[in-house]
Amino acid sequence: MKSIKWINIFLVVFFILIMIFLKIKKNLPNYQISVNSDIAFIDNHVNIKRDILKDTTDPWNIPIKYCVESPVNEKNVIKAIKEIENNTCVKFEKIDGCTNKTQELLFRKGSSCASRIGHVSKNYSQIITLTPECYGNSYIILHEIGHALGLVHEHARIDRDKYVTIDYNSMNEYGKYDFAIRNEVYYLNYSTYYDYSALMHYEPYSFSTFWRWLFGYPVILPKLNRQYSRMMGQRKKMTFNEYKRINLCYCNKCYWVDNKTGRRNETTTIRCKNNGYPDYRNCSNCICPTGYTGKLCDKITPSDKNCGNITTFNATNNVSSLIFTNKMKCYILLKAINKSKKIYLNIMYANAPYRDTTCTEDVGFQFKYMKDKGTTGLLLCGTHIQNMELKSEARYILVFYRGESGHSLLAIAFKQID
Repeated sequence: MKSIKWINIFLVVFFILIMIFLKIKKNLPNYQISVNSDIAFIDNHVNIKRDILKDTTDPWNIPIKYCVESPVNEKNVIKAIKEIENNTCVKFEKIDGCTNKTQELLFRKGSSCASRIGHVSKNYSQIITLTPECYGNSYIILHEIGHALGLVHEHARIDRDKYVTIDYNSMNEYGKYDFAIRNEVYYLNYSTYYDYSALMHYEPYSFSTFWRWLFGYPVILPKLNRQYSRMMGQRKKMTFNEYKRINLCYCNKCYWVDNKTGRRNETTTIRCKNNGYPDYRNCSNCICPTGYTGKLCDKITPSDKNCGNITTFNATNNVSSLIFTNKMKCYILLKAINKSKKIYLNIMYANAPYRDTTCTEDVGFQFKYMKDKGTTGLLLCGTHIQNMELKSEARYILVFYRGESGHSLLAIAFKQID
């Protein structure tokens, strides 16, 4: 009788796991059962490179006209469009009456969430298909609009193998095309680094087979730090670098980059610091990444008064330590006193605000240790981290402590190293 009881328990648990897996597949747009997932490729744009398509032959006309077919949630479409308009020079114009002839962008209910990359044709509408699960979330819609503006998936960058490992053994038959790295023909990255927190990044188990998912084998594994897995697949916001790519592709009024190569134009007079870039509305000002402010992005974002008066700490050959606790927001810059040195950082203990899904900038402790300060730093959410070691790529590390309660705690030790 006991054996029958345990068999029944096993069958119930197994059934529950299957239902959970199917629910995950239903609610995450990245699990679409379609050949190309949420990207619909066409022949003249089949060579995927890195970050954004710079189409000089048939670009979008600004404002981009759009139409929303019922039953797609128009409020969520407008919310996604406002995110683009509030952060870039790209504007949209709503058209009533979808004819599939004159509108530029048409939002339509479909069996999958899909968008072509970049502008396709001026002779007919470009369709973004959305399932009810997709048009129920404005940031999933924003993800698809990102494709239409030219953004490709972050994990399809030409340099992605430096940052992630793709386990094709854990992947089902539908995902392999979506993870292929293409030739670098049409796409520019505008010197931005790989961002694990990009809205255009899949989550670790995207396109996983059931058995590999069941036993905890992800499709995407971060190479730099396992905590980056907690950042993948967020659908809360576009990152600074994603908006930067859109702005430099469509709004390069300040000639910050070369329009053909995407590389920095050294003849520009303004010198934005910390990977900021000129504001297309006023070329004498810079648009700054998280943690930086000022006309040239050369200042650290002000901290709460409880953080103290000192926000820049020199890293010497001797180990120094800092402890942050309670509810406050502190931006702390660690700087090696020797310009040729880097910084060793030991996160001795971290009790960050809890987030049950992906870890995003609005809740986590953040550590910007890469050269590109526009890239989202390593985020820690709700995890009791002990003795995690980081090494900066340059002379600086920016630490953002976001304490949400009296239980929040961050203890770090640091010094300069070769």
